[in-house]
Amino acid sequence: MILILAVMWIFFRLQVGDFYFSGESIAKLSRDMVSWTILAAGMTLVIISGNIDLSVGSLLSVVAASAALMMNPEYGPGWSANVAVPIALSIGTALGLLQGTLVAYFRIPSFIVTLGGLFIFRGITQKISEFDPRVPAGNWVVSLGFDYVPHETAYLVIAAFVLLLAVVLIISRRNRLQMNLPSWNIPALTGILFVAAAVLALLVMKMNEYKGIPNQTVVMVIVLIVLHVISKQTTFGRHLYAIGGNTEAARISGIKVERKVVAVFALMGFLAGVAGIVWMAQNQGSTKNGGQYYELYAIAAAIIGGTSLMGGRGTIFGTFLGGLVMATVIQGMDYTNLENWLQLVVRGSVLVLAVGLDIMAKNPPLWARRLQHKVWKQSPPTPSTAEKH
Repeated sequence: MILILAVMWIFFRLQVGDFYFSGESIAKLSRDMVSWTILAAGMTLVIISGNIDLSVGSLLSVVAASAALMMNPEYGPGWSANVAVPIALSIGTALGLLQGTLVAYFRIPSFIVTLGGLFIFRGITQKISEFDPRVPAGNWVVSLGFDYVPHETAYLVIAAFVLLLAVVLIISRRNRLQMNLPSWNIPALTGILFVAAAVLALLVMKMNEYKGIPNQTVVMVIVLIVLHVISKQTTFGRHLYAIGGNTEAARISGIKVERKVVAVFALMGFLAGVAGIVWMAQNQGSTKNGGQYYELYAIAAAIIGGTSLMGGRGTIFGTFLGGLVMATVIQGMDYTNLENWLQLVVRGSVLVLAVGLDIMAKNPPLWARRLQHKVWKQSPPTPSTAEKH
């Protein structure tokens, strides 16, 4: 994924010019990917558990529309953001919990439940957003959507992030050593932290040349860090991997499978709510088509990042890279003024190509291995039992 990103960045830099690596371009890239990258991070946990959620784009729009209507004084009650936002987040969490209950306890496939949710939530959104409610100015929601982190504070944020990364890596190393698993040594950890600090400092310097780090980008980073810790450092996260790997084995080993499935769908609903609030803040209101195609962007980012649709495999960092790939493609096509129909063709092609290259590199099919051995004039490999059948 990093190689694919580097190739795309070079290509678009040659097409667009100096503006492509400017602070404004980087800030806009990080801002535009926030909503559906948050969805993709939650989707990763859902897919790891062996399920799928096709309703997240519509669920995002329900939360955004509900919050905007509650805050609008003309068509709604005109409540403050401190009241409307928690209620809207509760709505998203409750709808996610409802879908998880149908999947876990009624044994309805998640594909069917969330496909139905996609249509139901979209219909509700069209009713709530009938008058396109706007968010009144002068509250923190508008600040979330349009303001930037002060330049001096941005470096403190980066320092806090690097410190947090150090804590996470040290804890992960300790846990792996206790289980007699291979782990990074101290010099390697120091090198990782140094590279991370240098890259982040460079990005902050570039974005400070424009206006700084967008507020919603900070929200995305916080969500990604929290979900990474949940997936890798908690019992709940390990149980999700076990359930996705082999549900019956997980149940026999004592894992409360149904409860974990309900919990991961409720978490997905909450994250869809967070993404909905960010989307509403960026657009200062709600529309009938809010979040359209976002479920596809979320799934694409997760799959490009290495999450297996079969369950049991995936990482939040990989999903972030997948989201960055999708954001780079979308932004680059906008800068090159590509026609809308062709943009859709390119997005689909990038998804298939990126995942195909990743799979071919990790586990190439028999014909690719035979071609490789023929090029290098080695004896051809023998097919495995699965490939024979």
